[in-house]
Amino acid sequence: MHPMTSADVLKLIESKGLPQSLQASVTQLFEAIHQGHTAYRLSDEDADLWAQTLAQSGLNSLFAVNHGALQTHRHSAQEFRVAAALKKRSAHPNLTITIDPEQLMPHADASQQRAIIGAASRRFAVVTGGPGTGKTTTAAAIVAAKLSLFPGQPNVSLVAPTGKAAVQLTESFQVATTKMPIAELQPVIATTIHRQLKDLRLANIVLIDEASMVSLDLFDQLLKSLDDEAHLILMGDPNQLASVEAGSILKVITESAVLTNNCFQLNQRHRIKGQEALAQLQDLCLSGDSRGFIRGLKDLEISWESGQRSDRLEMTVLEGYRPYFEELQRGTVPRSADFQCLTAISEGIGGRRFINHLVQAETQRIGLNGFGERLLVIANQPSIGVFNGDTGVVIDPYHPPNPGVRFENIDQPLLKNQLGEVESAWAISIHRSQGSEYNSVLICLPEPATSRSRFRPSRELLYTALTRAKEKVQLFATESMIDLAVSNTTRRLTCLDLFLNAP
Repeated sequence: MHPMTSADVLKLIESKGLPQSLQASVTQLFEAIHQGHTAYRLSDEDADLWAQTLAQSGLNSLFAVNHGALQTHRHSAQEFRVAAALKKRSAHPNLTITIDPEQLMPHADASQQRAIIGAASRRFAVVTGGPGTGKTTTAAAIVAAKLSLFPGQPNVSLVAPTGKAAVQLTESFQVATTKMPIAELQPVIATTIHRQLKDLRLANIVLIDEASMVSLDLFDQLLKSLDDEAHLILMGDPNQLASVEAGSILKVITESAVLTNNCFQLNQRHRIKGQEALAQLQDLCLSGDSRGFIRGLKDLEISWESGQRSDRLEMTVLEGYRPYFEELQRGTVPRSADFQCLTAISEGIGGRRFINHLVQAETQRIGLNGFGERLLVIANQPSIGVFNGDTGVVIDPYHPPNPGVRFENIDQPLLKNQLGEVESAWAISIHRSQGSEYNSVLICLPEPATSRSRFRPSRELLYTALTRAKEKVQLFATESMIDLAVSNTTRRLTCLDLFLNAP
């Protein structure tokens, strides 16, 4: 994302004869960016030194200091633009909505009714809530309520950060609109944000699902693409992991005093029979009480392998994929796998490489020869409509040199050699799983293979994994890793909140 690396900048500082004490903070800033932060907190002494240096050296094209925090100039400018755009949208006077929420959502709870009325009357709104709180149904009602504000049929855009999330948004939105007694919404197909960026200027209403996954860079691009009069709705769960890239957009917005009137939290979980244990486990995770969470695992009889036994892991993984393999052996490629293994790291017992190798070996043993292999795209290829994070399935055996691969969000299969960088997706990272749901999930929090590993599990990581399961969850993790995860909450340092609060 940045044209210069920390090594480049350090060389520049040295070539200009600038104080070497600046080098440490540059290194720390780039390390912080790698971890998802957009700023690095300076000591008072270093902040003063940076202020003097930026004023005299010309380095202000690369760096900025805001309220004692060092940022790249790029991140500083992006957060300033985002804050200004959001404040401008939130400053619009509320619009008059005459429709009764119950006409659109007859069984709406009190928090859903407040969200429908409040968000429909604002040009910028945020709808948040955990699993089962009815975010998509509420958002569909909000969009339907906004129809009366436009003289004709408005141009509605539904977008999500990943292809999988876009497919689910399309399906959920269509189900929600068909249940509305008076809705006049036309069918809308959701796509990834990247695919619609160039066309968003034409949109009257834009709904972004899984907003916690949206990076600062992408959100800045999106806001610049929107018409000033467009209505923008963000939807997501701020307790989930933030974006893989730097920034913490949804979390900062929902905690901003300036945007309080634009945020609507759905707080009643409409539990479905058979999912009570999952809901309790998610709540226990968010509580931050690791002892209580571990007791909950036992009380709720959740399948949990607390040792590092590879034979037990192998049995669990292969049993999970067994129904999928059996369908493949009958010659049918399932539309999706009901089971998915999610893991926190790539190395070690329970890491992605271990599990992908294990499952690949099993598919060879039973003679599938690549048929039905699940693939993860790891590089954007907009020319063929696939993006980093999309998953596909091989629909031909590997006998021909170039088998077809089917993607849910693309009408025609693609050839495998068109895809560039891909890897097996029998196990995917918890980050990659955001925006997806599976009936059954195996969560692996492996012990790092070496003591030098910087991996530390977090509450957000575990919660995100738990919320991918619709019916059943299993854990492969030591008690110490679970304790670390539940106890450790991650907070990204940014300056977006400072810009939002600035006059």
